[in-house]
Amino acid sequence: MAIRANDTNLILGPCPFRSIPSGVEELEMLRGRAGLQRAVGSGFRSLLYYDTLSGLEEDLVHYASLRTWIYFYATLDPRFPQMERGVRRAAVDERIAAVRLLPGLHHYELDAPEVDDLMAAAQSERVPVNLMARIFDDRVAPQYVQQTVPKPEHVAAFLMRHSGVKIALSMFYFIELRALELDWHALPHVYVDFGCSKPNVASLDALEKVFPRARSLFGTGAPFYYWAGSRLGLEGAEMSVETKRAIMVDNAPVSYTHLTLPTNREV
Repeated sequence: MAIRANDTNLILGPCPFRSIPSGVEELEMLRGRAGLQRAVGSGFRSLLYYDTLSGLEEDLVHYASLRTWIYFYATLDPRFPQMERGVRRAAVDERIAAVRLLPGLHHYELDAPEVDDLMAAAQSERVPVNLMARIFDDRVAPQYVQQTVPKPEHVAAFLMRHSGVKIALSMFYFIELRALELDWHALPHVYVDFGCSKPNVASLDALEKVFPRARSLFGTGAPFYYWAGSRLGLEGAEMSVETKRAIMVDNAPVSYTHLTLPTNREV
């Protein structure tokens, strides 16, 4: 029986670079085809607007009818004055799963004082933080978008400095995770999703050499990216059904605020 998944990395909404199927009905169709129970996503309005919170508000209104299964990230630029308001909003709004940081596109450093202030607020409010390496796979990134992935040493220092906050790494390639050279077992607050990591059967079979399976999350980047590759790679991997279910279903509610374990795990 197929496992119904929790996808921790939808990328949806109006995109300035190409058309993607992000209407309400199209997302319901995606849910059925991809076998999703719940999902956490970011809209391009939130990722690309100068005022990221106004983009989030538009997405929450536009997708209000999907609130029973789609949650959103509150993408924040820590240099903006609404930063603390955004963290607080994430703490109290059941539609928001976590704060999302995108330093490579918004152009700030992870060791900036404003980032530490945001992380302190997140720790105080008990809000998880998603660190997104990129929106665009390097192979298809628009040439006029200046996207710079944070340096491995900066990411490693960030993770070690903020051990009091649950942090999920998103849209990192496996080679970039290896380059961090961290003892992941000493960082129990850190999770990783597969969004844009190009997972296949071979790489997922070797996952334990890169990152603990117990803190691995299922993220596809759909509908901006095609969802099936991530799912087929995981389903074909030589790991137990219990481990696959943990990655695809059980780990997400542990890592993110407001997600609850559905009672019906399978179809």
